[in-house]
Amino acid sequence: MQIKINIPDYWPKLSIGDYVSIISPSFAVKDDEILKIKLLLKDWGLNIHIGDFNKNNEPLFANSDKHRKAELNNAVNHPESKFILTTRGGYGCSKIIDQFSFNNKFKIIAGFSDLTSLHLLINNYLNKSSLHSPVLKQIANNEIDNRSVELFKNIIFGNIKELFYDVKQINNIKLKSNLLPRLIGGNLSLIQTSIGTKWQINNKPFCLLIEDIDEQAYKIDRILNHLKNANIFNNCHALFIGDIVEKEHSDNKFYLDHVIKQFSTELGLPIFKISNIGHLAQNMSIPLGVDFALIS
Repeated sequence: MQIKINIPDYWPKLSIGDYVSIISPSFAVKDDEILKIKLLLKDWGLNIHIGDFNKNNEPLFANSDKHRKAELNNAVNHPESKFILTTRGGYGCSKIIDQFSFNNKFKIIAGFSDLTSLHLLINNYLNKSSLHSPVLKQIANNEIDNRSVELFKNIIFGNIKELFYDVKQINNIKLKSNLLPRLIGGNLSLIQTSIGTKWQINNKPFCLLIEDIDEQAYKIDRILNHLKNANIFNNCHALFIGDIVEKEHSDNKFYLDHVIKQFSTELGLPIFKISNIGHLAQNMSIPLGVDFALIS
């Protein structure tokens, strides 16, 4: 069983010599990693519009909240860049996106993990699409496999029109239709953090993708039930569970499987496992904010 997603015709496509904007809206990136990222994108034949990172002696973030917000807006309004790529996740994106909007030509923002806050804002509040993808630090440091890198490149360079992902249903609840509304979501903890914000999941039909890392089984259970009790699933047509990586040295794999199995019976929605999306060595890019289909 697979899901099929068509790349929207309105998505930009990169060519050799095109500009991309590089942002660091969350944790800081080391100077040598910035150099690796620049060399990587140069090797791909791209020109770069990049901000000043690690220039404000911030102990945690790439720069001050004010500066990171300005860099995000500069990337959105850069007249030449077609894509906005992110260096890394961590924490901090949710602090700078309250005034964010597309004031210029629509661009695709790509990233994952802490960037979930930005994806939710784009997909829910602005009703636009985005790309859940590896971040540049992962690629430059060879932290993910070649298949994930090649898929990412093929998407942003417009070399692929149709995307297929293997899924396996883990409960027996039937879909109302194999044509599914927009896929949204990302990191489970950030989805929970969005509750009460303007970018929280709203009442428009959707399917939810979740993934997470370094959380114990009981915390995953707590977050899932918080989402359910907050009525986040009210207009959800299906739940897709990506890679949920437990906290290092945890031996609670059995408990996590139990949590997922129990929640799948309680939620009353079709639930599918979709592997290789999340914080593991294989991190397959997947469009968010677009409709898709389930195929046999």
